[in-house]
Amino acid sequence: MDKPLPPADALLSLLRFGSAWSPNVGFDALRARGLLWFDESSKQMVIAQRGLRIANLLPSETESVAGLLACDPSIRNAWVRLVAARLREAGQRRDLGDLCQAIETLGTASREVREAIGNSSLAPTNFSELERTLFGSGAEQSVNYPKLLRVLGKTAEVMSDESPPKPLQLKTVDPFEPKETWCPGRVLQLPSLSSGEANRTLVLNGTCDDLREGEFDAQDNESKALMRWVLFRPWCMLLAQIVFTQEAWEAEQIDGRLSLELSDEYLDNPYEPGRIDIVVIGDDGYECVCGSLGELVQRILQRLQISLIARPSDLARMDDFLAPLVRRLLERKVWRFDPRGGGSGRPGYTIDEDFSTSCYRAFGSKYFYRAGSVLTAAIRASAEQWAADRQTKSRELFPANKLPANKLPANGANGANRRIGE
Repeated sequence: MDKPLPPADALLSLLRFGSAWSPNVGFDALRARGLLWFDESSKQMVIAQRGLRIANLLPSETESVAGLLACDPSIRNAWVRLVAARLREAGQRRDLGDLCQAIETLGTASREVREAIGNSSLAPTNFSELERTLFGSGAEQSVNYPKLLRVLGKTAEVMSDESPPKPLQLKTVDPFEPKETWCPGRVLQLPSLSSGEANRTLVLNGTCDDLREGEFDAQDNESKALMRWVLFRPWCMLLAQIVFTQEAWEAEQIDGRLSLELSDEYLDNPYEPGRIDIVVIGDDGYECVCGSLGELVQRILQRLQISLIARPSDLARMDDFLAPLVRRLLERKVWRFDPRGGGSGRPGYTIDEDFSTSCYRAFGSKYFYRAGSVLTAAIRASAEQWAADRQTKSRELFPANKLPANKLPANGANGANRRIGE
């Protein structure tokens, strides 16, 4: 009896949403490699960070699915046999260009292929139906040869690792337990204002829509209802924590400040900006223009060891994904736009005064302020480290003896490191 194979549609769902409802059949090899894990109580298959990392090395969703499948030894051996046959043909033609390019694409996987030359064959594999789903035709067809080279090459490191990470077993996402929810190994969907699937209980959902039945409490007053919405929507929670951290940091009045600024080119649309600049003011009085809000978010998640379910092209457009969410937070009066700016005098964003008050009331203090300290700490540490890295890089590029005593070199998104008051 043939060994069960993981369904391609389940793997595609994993790459798009982070989880999939699927029988725990056919996934053993991928679980053993630490690419995904199975939750027995909810019957959900969940993508692991390692699986996302492998998937994002390949140029399309279908090749990413093929990449995961190539970590199953039975499928991999069949595809290695096909590639070995193609390389043998190139050798017989003395096509050095083809051979060199193929070996370069395969990387360390070229050793596997070389060892399979003796058993190489272009006969169809036992996985033709699966291959037609992924590639549109059997893997033995010449049109699929470049895909197989990429898939085998990008997954070679995973297959050579003799001690892959242990499979995760994370707890169900609980809005009232941020420390358990925002934990290492968790994955987060991209933000979306549309209604997502609320029952994907093991991944951080990307939806930012209204609360649904079972999430709200009819007894809540307006302030508590807003806080509940923030807690139940991971992206709203993260961005609310950023302006909360900004306020708390400034209130210390001892060692700097975090500023969310809007440059002149985006002033015509401050409620859905294409970019928000992150400025960190150090205790030496210098303002370091570090980058954008989208970049800060990625740094925070990296510090928390949480991975975004996103293609590399999506990560490059994080500010575009965040813009509609900024509007939602302004409309709900979680964020506030200040056209006069703060200490720097530049337009920017802060926490809404009423929402700030809610953070210290009983409900908000318990679940947002105190329980959410894991996010607060990660936000501040990420901002401080970012500014420190920027200044270190500036000093390396522009030694102090080549600069005026009171200036740092220009860098950052829209200007320079600045001294307050200049």
